[in-house]
Amino acid sequence: MALDTVKVPAGMEPLFRTAEELVSTFFRDRRDAPERGTIEIRGERYILVRAASLSVEFFSLVHDLYGAGREVEADTFARNILFDLAHAIGKSDAADFHARMQLVDPIARLSAGPVHFAHTGWAFVDIHPESTPTPDDGFMLVYDHPYSFESDAWVRADRRRDSPACVMNAGYSSGWCEESFGMELVASEILCRARGDDHCRFVMARPCRIEATIARYVAARPELAARVGRFEIPDFFARKRAEEELRRSHAELERRVEARTAELRASELKLRQAHKLEAVGRLAGGIAHDFNNLMSVVLARGGLMLRRLRPDDPTRREIDQILEAAGRAAALTQQLLTFSRAHVLMREPVDLVELVHGMSRTLLPLIGDHITLAVEAAVDVAVVEADRSQMEQVVANLVVNARDALPDGGRIEVRLDRTELAAARVVTTGELPAGAYVTITVSDDGVGMDEATLANIFDPFFTTKASGLGTGLGLATVCGVVQQTGGEIEVVSALGRGTRFVLYLPRTDAEPLAEPVREAEALPVGDETVLLVEDQPELRDTLVELLASLGYRILPAADAEAALAAVDAHAGPIAAVVTDVVLPGINGRELATRLVARRPGLAVLFMSGYAPDEELRNAAAAREVAFLQKPFQLEELALELRALLDARRG
Repeated sequence: MALDTVKVPAGMEPLFRTAEELVSTFFRDRRDAPERGTIEIRGERYILVRAASLSVEFFSLVHDLYGAGREVEADTFARNILFDLAHAIGKSDAADFHARMQLVDPIARLSAGPVHFAHTGWAFVDIHPESTPTPDDGFMLVYDHPYSFESDAWVRADRRRDSPACVMNAGYSSGWCEESFGMELVASEILCRARGDDHCRFVMARPCRIEATIARYVAARPELAARVGRFEIPDFFARKRAEEELRRSHAELERRVEARTAELRASELKLRQAHKLEAVGRLAGGIAHDFNNLMSVVLARGGLMLRRLRPDDPTRREIDQILEAAGRAAALTQQLLTFSRAHVLMREPVDLVELVHGMSRTLLPLIGDHITLAVEAAVDVAVVEADRSQMEQVVANLVVNARDALPDGGRIEVRLDRTELAAARVVTTGELPAGAYVTITVSDDGVGMDEATLANIFDPFFTTKASGLGTGLGLATVCGVVQQTGGEIEVVSALGRGTRFVLYLPRTDAEPLAEPVREAEALPVGDETVLLVEDQPELRDTLVELLASLGYRILPAADAEAALAAVDAHAGPIAAVVTDVVLPGINGRELATRLVARRPGLAVLFMSGYAPDEELRNAAAAREVAFLQKPFQLEELALELRALLDARRG
């Protein structure tokens, strides 16, 4: 028995015959009640709509709304809204029919669609044999509507279309099939009676494959190439995807804006902090310069007094106390200079394993009996280019901070290791480039820090200790020394879970130098002529007296001009110049350059309580120039000057 409401390939007829019987049974239960204005099928209301009102007349209405000259916009709007509406109706009708008739199989669901289509007056459907209605990307349905309501409306109105007219047919059928298979589908009309073709033909496929499917279909049928003119790909899915993409892009843009805003705020905060630190650094450096000059006088005068006293003189104890206090004041000043990056780090290859193990005994009295100190090294040797005394200060500062975090006792661990970074890494104080590092880890199981405290620990003068118990320069100094040594610091801490500092310092393969041992009483003497340039009168007089007591002949000068004049006036040889770096007018470096030009071979020893000249700091750190950091003991000056003169003589 032939099918009445649909035409399909022979192999599909049994399935569609079942569908035809099922749908026909469904529509036989129709009840029209004009007196109530209702049409019902199995309790569900239906409505009848004139075909022309949803096709040719709707397009005309939209054209009138848009006005002359905007026909393309009007067509696009009308086509899109009709397709979207029909697609939604097709999905909804399919879902309702499947549920009522208890259809589960996708092909059974799909086969009910064309029969339902015919019963509701949309069109008769003729499915072509090349169709492959499979639930995957290979889905293709080719079908004709020999007499669709939309094309019929255009033909009846004697209106011809330049593009296909059966928009709702394409939308409804693709909506029904989409609901049947549970995947997005779209149909496009490639032939249309309203355009002059014999029948209306549609191709249905996945949205991402519809254009390629149509192109492949037409290419395989040369007779269609001339007939398939302008056709439209319904942009319901394209718009939907564009809207989703727009939403995603908008969300991503908002995320990026928020992230960038946070970055800018952080950068602004860092910039303000950097400016603040720079200003504090300049202030600290200026204070340190004057303070170190004063401390130099105290230390030098105290040293001279000690040399004049008998070993059993009771006054020696008082002078020792004065010198000890001056030494502590000088150490505080060195912290200021280190923070302001104006301290000269005298770098040399230092084995940190030897240094830390050597400090163990001196650290124990600092932490008390209620705290356990464990020092471990995963390697035998770990050498870095660093200032030995400053590295000792760094370790001591971290251990003392750990002690303060253990008021009720606990454990402090100091561990040394070597590590390789294959890629750059961001840590708390900055970014570490890839390379070989020595790590010093100082950890405790103490009270820990919250995020607010952690964010400020390296700021100068920031302290959580009670008034009078801390300067707030300890960790600022640690950070200054580590960064000047080429490293960075990573800090991990949480309230109640302790704190861990990890210092990353660039590793070197150089042989470590043994710490020099100097006898303070064995001061070398000399008889050379030395030019001394110092603008502070008290310090200049003290240094003149000190060097003269060692046998040197001194030419004192208060500034560069006086020094140049003294050299020009002196007929005899001058072995060395000892000059402050910071001088009124011409600075110490420029003065040294001019003096050496006048007296080739002149030895130069720089001294300063504050060295703002970065080039000089680097040269001094590399031991390319002789340098003494104020304040210094008289033994340091005597030994440094003698070593410089002997090196020139040799």
